[in-house]
Amino acid sequence: MLPHPSRPFARLAVVMLVTGVLLVAVLTGLVVRYRAALRAEVHQKIIERDAAVLYPVALEQLAESGISLQDPDDTPNVSDILTSVLKKLQGMWAVTIFDAEGNPIQFLPPSLLLAEIPPADFPRLLAMERVSHYHPEFPLDRYFAAIGGPPEQRQIPMLEVLLPLPGRDASRPIGFVQYYIDASPIARDLAVIDRSIDLQTFVTLGIGVVLIAAIMLAAYVGLNRAQRVIVEHTARLTHANFELTLAAKASALGQITSHLIHGLQGPVAGLRAVVTGRAADKVNAAEDWQTAANYTERMQAMIQETVALLSDSGSQTAYELSGVELANTVRQRNAPLAAQKGVDLVVEPGFAANVDSHRGGLLCLIATNLVENAIAATPAGRAVRVSLNHRDGFVTLVVADRGPGIPEAVRAHLFKPGRSGRPGGSGLGLAISQLLARQIGGELVLESTGPAGTTFSLKSPLPA
Repeated sequence: MLPHPSRPFARLAVVMLVTGVLLVAVLTGLVVRYRAALRAEVHQKIIERDAAVLYPVALEQLAESGISLQDPDDTPNVSDILTSVLKKLQGMWAVTIFDAEGNPIQFLPPSLLLAEIPPADFPRLLAMERVSHYHPEFPLDRYFAAIGGPPEQRQIPMLEVLLPLPGRDASRPIGFVQYYIDASPIARDLAVIDRSIDLQTFVTLGIGVVLIAAIMLAAYVGLNRAQRVIVEHTARLTHANFELTLAAKASALGQITSHLIHGLQGPVAGLRAVVTGRAADKVNAAEDWQTAANYTERMQAMIQETVALLSDSGSQTAYELSGVELANTVRQRNAPLAAQKGVDLVVEPGFAANVDSHRGGLLCLIATNLVENAIAATPAGRAVRVSLNHRDGFVTLVVADRGPGIPEAVRAHLFKPGRSGRPGGSGLGLAISQLLARQIGGELVLESTGPAGTTFSLKSPLPA
């Protein structure tokens, strides 16, 4: 089967488009995942930056208390040591001091309502780790008393920093300090960083999409060129196969026609003798008519055998041809004869639907026979028109000439062997064409004839 010329390329375009979309989707997923990981890592570094800055400040405040933690004879009051850390810094909302058990000792300001160490952070503090949490929408009214104003002013960016305070044993804390710091500068820094990461993400995606599109386009062009070459080669091979099939059938048709003529001579002579002798011999009339019936049955069997020899039903090779290819074949096969006669051969383009090789071959043989008759009947300088149409499940072949028309005496026996409207004609062409038409479920019909020309038509069903 020959596919429609545009179908392989349309399928290739769809495959390449789907592949490109999948590659873009994979690239987008990877870039977005990397963006999220990079954003989280950068955010964490920015948030931990303040904790790293505050830790030496807290140790310095502890040292300024005047109590030496390295003196084994000195047993300082832990509460006094932690209180020395309790100095409010700029931009700080609250400071809370906890003992080694995590109990709050002192805090500022007094309006702080909730002072506690999150349970998930306590093991990390015991291991002398610094902990930072960024709260983009910190609810002030939940943690501080006397907070008024509209709801949007009661939520601000807040940085929570938890620091362990070392004692004589640097591996064990003697307490902890918790800071609540205004994180508006951090929020601005994070917003700038997010915009920069988003821009880099979009640029990376844009470059990736352009590269993928370029690669897919190059691949499509290469595959399209290769597929076009394959389709052209396949079309040429199929057409050559079809031409060889038609040539074989045409060759067989000459032999079969000769066989048919030779075989008809005996039965026709016998029928003539029977009919002639019937009037002279009344006694043997019944037997003679039986002989005539036998001759008739023999002729019918020979005709059916002839049609069977032309059939492709027993062939193992099957392919399909479009109506356009059938029309081109009819034009190519009859153009030399038309040019030799000086007749203009006009063949309409045909139709896009496909027909099987058996049906197409017989249609070509019938069309060739009709076109040859039409060219022979048409004077030089005039036109023979051929059309192949497909509508409502039927294929219609129409051949029209501009000849003088078929004599009325011949019309009644037009499709019978031996009756020809041309001088020297055998009368077999239309008879065989009618038999071939019936092999594909059609009927060859004389549509019109007269001084303006003759038109034959064949209507055959086209299986879905």
